[in-house]
Amino acid sequence: MAQTTSSKPGKLQSWNPTTGELLKEWDFISDQELEQKVKKAEKGLEAMENASFAQRASWMLKAAEIIDRNRQKYAETITKEMGKPIEQANYEMKMCSDWCRYYADNAEQILKDQPVKSDIGKNCFISYERLGVLFQVAPFNFPFHQVIRFLAPALMAGNACLFRHSHSVSMCAFHLQDIFNEAGFPEGAVQLLMITKDQSNRLISDPRIRGISLTGSTGAGKFVAKLAGENVKPHVMELGGSDAYIICNDADLKDAVQKCVKGRIVNNGQSCVAAKRFIAVKEVYDQFVKEFVETMKNMKMGDPMKGDTDVGPLARKDLRDTVHNSVTKAVSEGAKLLLGGQLPQGSNGFFYPPTVLVDVTPENTAFSEEFFAPVASIIKADNEQHAIQLANMSRYGLGGGVFTKDENKGVKIARKFDSGMAFVNRIVDQRPQYPFGGVKDSGYGKESGEIGIKEWTRTKSIAIN
Repeated sequence: MAQTTSSKPGKLQSWNPTTGELLKEWDFISDQELEQKVKKAEKGLEAMENASFAQRASWMLKAAEIIDRNRQKYAETITKEMGKPIEQANYEMKMCSDWCRYYADNAEQILKDQPVKSDIGKNCFISYERLGVLFQVAPFNFPFHQVIRFLAPALMAGNACLFRHSHSVSMCAFHLQDIFNEAGFPEGAVQLLMITKDQSNRLISDPRIRGISLTGSTGAGKFVAKLAGENVKPHVMELGGSDAYIICNDADLKDAVQKCVKGRIVNNGQSCVAAKRFIAVKEVYDQFVKEFVETMKNMKMGDPMKGDTDVGPLARKDLRDTVHNSVTKAVSEGAKLLLGGQLPQGSNGFFYPPTVLVDVTPENTAFSEEFFAPVASIIKADNEQHAIQLANMSRYGLGGGVFTKDENKGVKIARKFDSGMAFVNRIVDQRPQYPFGGVKDSGYGKESGEIGIKEWTRTKSIAIN
């Protein structure tokens, strides 16, 4: 969504969150232009389906080369449009080329016919075939990676893809279009759609669209899932999160604090899978709080273009206003503010400082809401069993983690997380090899790994008598 306080009707606008300045604006495309793009996608689909895995892989590897060659330029665009610290923006671009190469190297093996022993026929197998023209609604917070995490497997499976990006990162969106054009993908196979919400909704209902991907809020996910369901279309929902991290009494506190702080401030706290709730057992609670606050206090907030900046601005002013209201509400409900929680003075940018709330209980806003900012909620547990109960006492279930010196205990606790992912002695991270996704209000379906590419195929049983 474009910056809401001064957007012009009928315009897409990109703002610099560090300065509050308007960068550029565009017109939405017309319904006629949208129809032309869908028709082009159908032709692009035919070309993708007819291309061999080797041909698709050559295009995808070329895309990876283009990303690596222009990494700094793309990273600077990310930082300029949504405020991600420049070193993190560079890492995001590395993730993009990693995903492209993984699927270029592995798609054919993953999607090969799978033999099945059966008395139905002498030769029975499962075939994984392209789904068709797909449509993605993408978010602002990882403006390159969230799109490529969808495009790389979907294209390697032989689909054609349309994507509507968050309006606040349209400069990044045009870079993405250029990457896949330059890589040589067939005309129409990858297309950016500068469309309104109403146009997007109509596209989801269009029978020519065979699958939907959305990364966004739970509210947006429920709306899109309902619309896709009414039109009987497969869809993958990667939604919000309030990831909990359990600090056991035998944890290495120095290590846990460093990783938890990093997990909380990554991407300026604007990540669905960021560390958000920290549940320390009572034996280590006070020490964990003390060291956590001291470490957060040392995080440098400032110009995200500078390499030593830890925390940049939030992506939009309305996002900052929302989180500040939530922090204020949490304090009024009994949470204690130990750090931050005040709007910076003298800046036109959308900065929000590293903030720590303690004495957070399940009844508090800071326990139940997703804070999309560098705001940490610290919770005391009576014991490890109580900590697990508190971790799962959330409508979200994306990721989580546990810190303990006992690896076996860590795995047992990780298995008890009511979430799609759980890690031991580290924060949740992403790699192209393993599935990413959650449960409950965090969504369903998976991205990445073998499962991630099969989401965008039709599974067909074939038997020869």
